[in-house]
Amino acid sequence: MSKEMDELIKQRQGQVKKENSQIPYGVALLLITLIMCAILWKSKYNYAVCLGVGVIIGIILRYSRFCFTAAFRDPFISGNTRGLRGMILAMIVSTVGFAVIQSGYIHNKGIDYNLIPGAVSSVGIHVMIGAFIFGIGMVLAGGCASGVLMRIGEGHALHWVVLIGFIIGTILGAKDYSFWYEHFIKDAKTIYFLEHFDLKIVVLGQIVVLIILYKLALRYENRHLK
Repeated sequence: MSKEMDELIKQRQGQVKKENSQIPYGVALLLITLIMCAILWKSKYNYAVCLGVGVIIGIILRYSRFCFTAAFRDPFISGNTRGLRGMILAMIVSTVGFAVIQSGYIHNKGIDYNLIPGAVSSVGIHVMIGAFIFGIGMVLAGGCASGVLMRIGEGHALHWVVLIGFIIGTILGAKDYSFWYEHFIKDAKTIYFLEHFDLKIVVLGQIVVLIILYKLALRYENRHLK
């Protein structure tokens, strides 16, 4: 038994060493990124900003393990709602942020669905169909778009196949968009709460609902992990 334990410890130590050996590659990529940012800053600084923000978001995703698929999957599989609660907190922050941005835009230019920051669009059966298909795809792929890109960066070869599927699906979706627009999207109703209610009521109401969902998720986790 002790020999088996020793072998297991050696295997784990070997895995740790293998993971640590990737640090030089990470440092090299970081240096390359900094050099690219410096080059882009001189010609097109907005590209440099986008690259820097992308790297920061990637690091946050990597160490937070944030993934929309896991957020909805883990509560049913393991009872863990950490990802779901993180997503709810992100929605609370974005609610406040978009409220500030959209209120300023509407105050100056009025309501125009095509120009309001935040992509206000119609709601209909096409949203349900797309969400259902995308949900199945996320589960089969083992991650959402951000999760797949994160795992590609970690070296998971399978998710390269998923990325190719994303590209093919995007091309097919763009090709058939006119069909969906003519038959479903064009006549669907657009619901924008700020047309019917005061901004403060809308923001406060949504935050209250999200806080309630957060509390329910936390209660669900505490009950299932006891």
